[in-house]
Amino acid sequence: MKVFRGLPWMGLVLAAPTFASAQVTVSDNVTNAQAQGSPRATISLGTNAPRTDASARASNPEGYTPEFHTVQRGDTLWDITGYYFANPWRWPAVWGHNPQITNPHWIYPGDQVRLLDHSEVRTVPAAQQSTRITPRTGGLVLRPRVPRGTVFLREEAWASPEAVTASGTIWGAPEDSMMLSEGDQVYVRFDQRAPNVGEAYTIYQDGQQTQGSDRNAGRVVRVLGTVIIDAWDRERHIATGHITESIEPIERGERVAIVQRQFDPVTPVTNDRDLTARIVATPQPRTLMGGQYVVIIDRGQQDGVHLGNRLFVVRRGDPFAQSTHGEGRVIRMSLDRDGDGTPDAPPANPDPGDGELPVEVIGEMTVVALHAHTAVCIITGVERELEIGAPVVMRRGY
Repeated sequence: MKVFRGLPWMGLVLAAPTFASAQVTVSDNVTNAQAQGSPRATISLGTNAPRTDASARASNPEGYTPEFHTVQRGDTLWDITGYYFANPWRWPAVWGHNPQITNPHWIYPGDQVRLLDHSEVRTVPAAQQSTRITPRTGGLVLRPRVPRGTVFLREEAWASPEAVTASGTIWGAPEDSMMLSEGDQVYVRFDQRAPNVGEAYTIYQDGQQTQGSDRNAGRVVRVLGTVIIDAWDRERHIATGHITESIEPIERGERVAIVQRQFDPVTPVTNDRDLTARIVATPQPRTLMGGQYVVIIDRGQQDGVHLGNRLFVVRRGDPFAQSTHGEGRVIRMSLDRDGDGTPDAPPANPDPGDGELPVEVIGEMTVVALHAHTAVCIITGVERELEIGAPVVMRRGY
């Protein structure tokens, strides 16, 4: 969804019916490889003035409102709520169900928009669950839904050492402009490895460094956009592509690589070995992490990690004692238990080493993607906040 910079926020909201009434043609952009075996859909839209209750119900004859809607190109919260609820002015309530949408004018194809609160969800036939409803046309597009629990990374992602090594560079463009964006053609140079024609590559800049690893575990990258490779000149090592997504302005010299940004749910598998690792990074810059966060550990496929392995985040020691040690002194608080106005002498201060205390499990995670020496995990449960550098263990038979 385009944002017109400089217009006041309320102006954009009040202008939503005007934007919705424009003539629009939408066609799915798919690669040649993806097009084989799947029809190419083209949607032509005419006048789309704000719907009355009757017209909205007519475009949604089943009267069914799903829990989630998958955003398609051209969708707005105004259109989506007008279609499903016969009231486009309900968009602030739907926005309130989606804290991941920081700006209601910025939703993107593939985003999952929650329409109903958990208490409002009702069971629907399986046939309806396998279709995608298009609010702009009122039609059903027969495509599989994104699996529930799929995680999408938009602004940051994780690049393995192999992906970084094989990265290309935006070498130039036929556009006479300093900044490049969606729709522009670009030339990308690949020195290490020939690109795959028709495949989508992520345009990125280096992000935060990994911490606490004993190996080159890769790096977090800041995602700038996406480019699809259209042709490859083997002699010049130059590929021609077109930018299909621009999250930020893109300059010549930016790096290009295949970076995984979608993680589907996996089936848990039994661990076949014991293994220790550490959390070395998280795609979203965070100091503390909780449930459903994506994290990176510094052990991967060559270490015997498999998709679906479940690992424990552990902690040993007394966290209060650890936090109160400052410059060699232990901060103590004296209490006046007998009420005589004089603080009592504190008890003798035990000072066990961390190795004398038991190991406590403070979190659990599941492996959802693998690289040679790293794995991407989703935190499935936590007892307390987790930090980068936290130790992780995998237990045989679990």
